[in-house]
Amino acid sequence: MIKDILVPTDFSKCSVYAVKVAAQLAKKLNATMHLLHVIETPVVAYDAGMVNFESLPQAMFMKELADENMKNLLAESFLSGISVESKIEYDAIYRRINQYVENHKINLIVMGSHGAKGFNEIVLGSNAERVVRYADCPVLTIKQDYSSFEVQDILIASNFYNEADNMFKAFKQFTDLFDANLHFVRVNTPINFETTPESNKKMNDFASRHALESYSFGIYNDQTEEDGILNYADEIDADLLVIGTHGRTGLAHLIKGSIAEDLLNHSKRAVLSIKIK
Repeated sequence: MIKDILVPTDFSKCSVYAVKVAAQLAKKLNATMHLLHVIETPVVAYDAGMVNFESLPQAMFMKELADENMKNLLAESFLSGISVESKIEYDAIYRRINQYVENHKINLIVMGSHGAKGFNEIVLGSNAERVVRYADCPVLTIKQDYSSFEVQDILIASNFYNEADNMFKAFKQFTDLFDANLHFVRVNTPINFETTPESNKKMNDFASRHALESYSFGIYNDQTEEDGILNYADEIDADLLVIGTHGRTGLAHLIKGSIAEDLLNHSKRAVLSIKIK
């Protein structure tokens, strides 16, 4: 059950989009919303030793500015009637978010993202991308302003191996919020091809294991899995994309990459990523 929702915010327009969506979810779930702002300021070393973030003039200025921005955000009418906790911390964003998730038993992260493209995507990535990579709880990424976050068509991309079962269990508690149509897709690519009978058997077995009643299954052929998911989402006009991620880091991430992170960077739609354990 989703009882605690974390929204990392930098007070930008995009992050406010995420706060609005999280507020709507919190009202439906009667959940507590946690607003977290992380100030990324380097520690400076002097002869006397390390200087804490808080003692730096720059950090003090940023803290005062963050306090004012948080105060203004908490006063927004769309947060009325919701239990909200707020916190301002110093650290690397993704590291502090992970600690907050663990310490406060967060069930869902909702965050805004501008995405990342070209050189920045290869070298830096986005903060949302790092959070998706490291977070143990589901992450809902928002890229546009929703006056009402209504979800009618949900696209779930999977290979339907047994590991998809764990993803579906975490996904189910989220989709129960909406009376939405579920569309499952298996994307075939030249280097990851599977025959239609093989795919159909895996899909039917999956539907049987989870007692699915209202759903559709599709097989989509494309050059890459990312392209297939995005193109299929366009065809059915999906409101939400759901994808599992292994959260690869280090060399494994550089070699294999992550479809979830690619979708996060390139999709205009809301994306729910779920860590596959």
